[in-house]
Amino acid sequence: MQKLVNSNLRKGITFITVLGTIAALSIAGAIGVYVTNQRTKSTVSTRESIKALKAAQSGAEEALVRLKNGFNTFPYTFNGTIDGSGFEVNLTKNPDNSITIISTGKANNALRKVEVKVENTGIFYPFAINGLFKINEFDNTGSGNWTEAEAGVKTIDNNTYTELIDNGFKITVSSTLDVPKVADINTSIFYPLESECDYGDYNTDLTVKNDPEDINNDGKIIVCGKNITLDDALINFDKNTIIAAEGNVTFTPNTTLKQDVGSASNLSIIAGDTAYFDSNSNIDFAGADEGFNFILYAQDEISSPDTTGQFISISGNQNTANVSNVFIMTEGEINVNRDLIDDTATTRNDVNFVLWADKGINSENGGFDIAGSSSTVRNFSVIVADGDAVFDHWAFSGSEDRSGLSYKDIVNYCVNGTSLGIPETAKNLYCELKTQIETRSGEIKVIYWKEY
Repeated sequence: MQKLVNSNLRKGITFITVLGTIAALSIAGAIGVYVTNQRTKSTVSTRESIKALKAAQSGAEEALVRLKNGFNTFPYTFNGTIDGSGFEVNLTKNPDNSITIISTGKANNALRKVEVKVENTGIFYPFAINGLFKINEFDNTGSGNWTEAEAGVKTIDNNTYTELIDNGFKITVSSTLDVPKVADINTSIFYPLESECDYGDYNTDLTVKNDPEDINNDGKIIVCGKNITLDDALINFDKNTIIAAEGNVTFTPNTTLKQDVGSASNLSIIAGDTAYFDSNSNIDFAGADEGFNFILYAQDEISSPDTTGQFISISGNQNTANVSNVFIMTEGEINVNRDLIDDTATTRNDVNFVLWADKGINSENGGFDIAGSSSTVRNFSVIVADGDAVFDHWAFSGSEDRSGLSYKDIVNYCVNGTSLGIPETAKNLYCELKTQIETRSGEIKVIYWKEY
């Protein structure tokens, strides 16, 4: 009897053990299936996440290509696909002029993002001459130093090269320069409406023999004509003045157009054909607390064969918080055989000089004569898209820092020009330069690239 009990007990224990083993194996199998399923799902999820990230990266890269090719409209959104995955890209421009790219990639249920911040640095040489660059004599005897003095040239005179290098210039010689052009500017920004003219109209020739006045009391003097001649030993202007001709603007011999001392007056001379300055004729900025701004534009040519005296004279105390600007520009050539700029003024803020001629600058008996002083900097730029730039001399004997007009300067004067006291037309010229630099030969600099 005892043996029977023991036998049945052993059988029961064995059965329970078998059941336990089966249960354990079942649980283990279930766990294995679960783990396998999870691993499979994880693999699929990881694969989709990688595809989504690649799609987001592709969208960001396409955005960079578009920016490199000159795209400049914000905010902007575009979509695309790659290898069956989609992306959506949003571009926005920030207050500091940088651009943020947000690219979202999607593969089934997986979403990944790429965020990129970039800035368009622009390739720009302050001294950009797509031809020969020559200065017979370079004198840098003043107390200032040169900064951002970069020249991009097709060819350069050996003596000029040595003088500029010795004074801290960086020179790049290239046969593939892409230089901004005056011809690409919208010149309508120069011409006032005929209804604003104090004198004349765009269909009739006009001669100016006396000091012009603000006849319509709109705060500025506007002289309009088909062809305009200035013919007097001394013509004064005491308010912002625009002399605009559809054809030629001609200064007769011994004619001086002069800013009244102390007047807050800027000057624009606009010629649809040629601006011609006969012997001993010139423009004189005699000093004003508001600084000075001068724009001389002629479509065909700026010409002054006289070899004596100054072409543009700037003197006196320019004690102002505003930035001053001089643009001399033509789609043709600047042919001025005397000092283009004679500057003896004392200034308290930046002064910018831009010589911009598409087909060349010839000043074989002139150049720059800068003897004034400044609390900040005088910036210079010489831009020739398809021709030579030849000067007799560049003479700097004043006390101020000197610099090439850099791309960052141009952006600053475009974006912040109004607060810096730059008149609207001059500010628009900086914006025209900025746009041409960015669309012709801009470089996209990546500030950061983040992936989520």
